[in-house]
Amino acid sequence: MNNLDQRLLAAFQRVNEFGIAHGADFTPGGPAAKAFAFIGTLVPKADTDASTQVAGKGEEQAGTGSRAAVRLALHSELASITATAHSIALNTPGFDNKFHLPRSGSDKALLASAMSFVTEGTPLIALFVACEMPADTFTVTQTLIEQFKATGVDQDAGEFKQVGATAAMKDNRHKGVLMLETLKGIVPNKYKGNPVVLAEWHTASHVERPAKKATAAKPAPTPTPTP
Repeated sequence: MNNLDQRLLAAFQRVNEFGIAHGADFTPGGPAAKAFAFIGTLVPKADTDASTQVAGKGEEQAGTGSRAAVRLALHSELASITATAHSIALNTPGFDNKFHLPRSGSDKALLASAMSFVTEGTPLIALFVACEMPADTFTVTQTLIEQFKATGVDQDAGEFKQVGATAAMKDNRHKGVLMLETLKGIVPNKYKGNPVVLAEWHTASHVERPAKKATAAKPAPTPTPTP
């Protein structure tokens, strides 16, 4: 929730309180009554959307962290397979041609190489075991592949949740502003002869302006020396 959202939400909360106190003065089902009712729904909804946005961001960050850990483990496993394949190739030329680490550092390239390693290496596991690698080497690699895919899904889900909540907040803010503008044109008419309630309305409907950033004072010009 950015600064504008916070300032609007504060105004919506005040307007909602004003509507609770004075809503009976307006025509039931009329434009003002509908505007007050809509703004009344925004206060709890804004809190929910803000919580969802924060939760989505947290899930995205958690997914990114998990992805990084699994990526490191998967890359380490492939590096061991590559090094062992190179040792085997010393007696079986060309053996290591199918076990090169990806040149690209992208997740897609790493995943593609890992899947290829499993496909090519599983039938040849005996040769790797002879070089002291565990018999479940490619089973472990396959497990890391599945974990790597899963963390990608977790990360995307958190991102989608965050984007969805942000879009909802933006849509509600836009509708709320329209309702607030509607009320600004109606409420003063109702209380034209009641300066006390009218002043209360102006306070409730006022949206604070953002604080101006302090500007650094310009340095005084250097005086030109006289000849």
